[in-house]
Amino acid sequence: MYKSLVIGSVLLAVITSPFVYADNQSTNLTSAQVAVVKANCLSAQSTLNRIHANDALSRVHLGQEYETISTKFMAPMNSRIALAKLDNVDLTKTTVDFNTKLSNFRDLYKQYEQTMLHTLQVKCTEQPEDFYSSLIQAQTDRQAVRQSVAGLAGLVTQYRQQVDGLRDQAITASQQGDQ
Repeated sequence: MYKSLVIGSVLLAVITSPFVYADNQSTNLTSAQVAVVKANCLSAQSTLNRIHANDALSRVHLGQEYETISTKFMAPMNSRIALAKLDNVDLTKTTVDFNTKLSNFRDLYKQYEQTMLHTLQVKCTEQPEDFYSSLIQAQTDRQAVRQSVAGLAGLVTQYRQQVDGLRDQAITASQQGDQ
């Protein structure tokens, strides 16, 4: 029980520590930190494997959802609005921004995936500093993916608000035309 708590605490501290710069070179760890990494190596690898599997499933789900939003909602909606001769410049810009961020999301996730695979391949009992450095880079890459997801969610919200605004505008114009 105590060992699991220590392992969990170490992993949580490593994964959630903010603003740590890491490159592909070794990180200078104290001998005590090296010992902790070595002692918790198998548990850390196991936890990282679970995180990796869960993140892969999340990425597939999010990717499909974002594709659906772009191709089955935004594109047809923009066409309908253009055919109705309504001003859809803002919607088109939001759609372009969304597609750009979606491409960025894919690239960021690929980078994260590569870093995570590298981290999982490092033998942490033999190369604890390289393992730690790679783990910190994976954390940084994962945070970039998270920020990308937040940006996409913001654009979906913005698009929805713009559609609602155009709907209200069309209703108002229709009511004024009836009078």
